[in-house]
Amino acid sequence: MKITLVAITALVAAAMPFARAQEESPSPAAPPEATASDPSVSVTTEKTSPPPKAETSPSPTKSSSPAASKTSPSATPSTSSSPAAVMPTKKSTPEATIREIEDKWEASVTNHDSSVAQAYLADDFRGVSSKGKVMSKANLLSEIKKDTDTYSSTKNGKVDVRVFGGQFAVATGTSTEAGKAKDGQAFKRSFRWTDVWVLRKDKWQCVASQAMLVK
Repeated sequence: MKITLVAITALVAAAMPFARAQEESPSPAAPPEATASDPSVSVTTEKTSPPPKAETSPSPTKSSSPAASKTSPSATPSTSSSPAAVMPTKKSTPEATIREIEDKWEASVTNHDSSVAQAYLADDFRGVSSKGKVMSKANLLSEIKKDTDTYSSTKNGKVDVRVFGGQFAVATGTSTEAGKAKDGQAFKRSFRWTDVWVLRKDKWQCVASQAMLVK
């Protein structure tokens, strides 16, 4: 028993110097840091890394463009930058349009010109003349061409136009005509009339009319 203990003690004593030697021996030096010259190391890290995020800027508008910033002291675009804003297209109202047609129509009587009536009378026009005669478009155009009176003036009085729903209008007014008849006798006639207009394919057409002679 004593012999065994002595043997174990001897083994432990012999192993201790070896363990200490291992503890005291310096660990192997780490390999030198890889450099870009090492062919086994990638040098594309900087190139492949995502670029820094660009600063967010507003969408390109007239106010953010260089030209706009030079011409305008503020970033807000002015209304003068658009030709349409400088020169807006003014559209005539239906009332003004119909009044203009009525005046052209009456003025055309002076020269027995049927072109205005031809342009604005609807094909399905029906009218009643100052003599009580029912007229179609063809009848009215024929009457204009057959007229033998010589006119010194033809003029509308106040023309009132009422528009309903943007597609239908009623115009009322007076007309005064002066001149000489075929026999040379002077005349001056006044009429009161009503015209009915309908908007068809963006064009106003007279579909009905009635006139009466006013003393």
